[in-house]
Amino acid sequence: FNEKSRVLYEVIRVKESAPIFFNQHIERLEKSVKILGLISPDTEKIKQMVIDLLKVNPINENNFRISLIYNDTSEYPDLLIYFIPSYYPSTIQREIGVALKTFHAFRDNPNIKVENRTLRMEADRIIKESGCYEILLVNDEEFVTEGSRSNVFFVKNNSIITPPINMVLGGITRQVVIEIAKKVNIPIIESTVKVNEINKFDGAFITGTSPGLLPIAKIDDICYNVKSALMNELILAYDALVKENIFTFKSHQK
Repeated sequence: FNEKSRVLYEVIRVKESAPIFFNQHIERLEKSVKILGLISPDTEKIKQMVIDLLKVNPINENNFRISLIYNDTSEYPDLLIYFIPSYYPSTIQREIGVALKTFHAFRDNPNIKVENRTLRMEADRIIKESGCYEILLVNDEEFVTEGSRSNVFFVKNNSIITPPINMVLGGITRQVVIEIAKKVNIPIIESTVKVNEINKFDGAFITGTSPGLLPIAKIDDICYNVKSALMNELILAYDALVKENIFTFKSHQK
């Protein structure tokens, strides 16, 4: 593809040869195509191609990417489905949390998962130079929005606060965690958070395809509690749901 190409994509995690939250990812891909008014590919065909890919390439754990590449030369997208280098938090990172750095930037259209090469390159540079795990984006109004490849949640008085959906890319893991919280009666508040207010929270965590649900130990020079009962409850429930997802997918393939 060239610089003028528009690339819509989904990154999906595979565990025990099962794509995690598969249908939700495909639905979001369809939604992105519709929002941009583009011609949608046959998503049922894409699903079958993924199933076939995993049958001939059994894999314990890795991410793969579905890319729809729209060029000026055709209304129909080129389709690529391929495994990508994948990195997951270590056991120690899950136990003691990770460090984030704030960075002033924003997505042009946060509700569409479209490739932003400039933002990705800048975030990767900061991560490499600082040694942090992730970048936390702050917009021109000084509101915290999301990570460069994750969503962020804050914990306060046994409630969870996360930036409103219209300000962020609605990550699949974000959606799953919100549903889990509602089931176990943990209050969820979608509210704007100023960057100068992040020191008022008891804890924080990020969600994403690779990190899953990962505690934050530090944002810039602000430290958080990573051992809260609330966060532990969410992590256990999330891990159980992933296992259920694997079982359900494998059962349907028999």
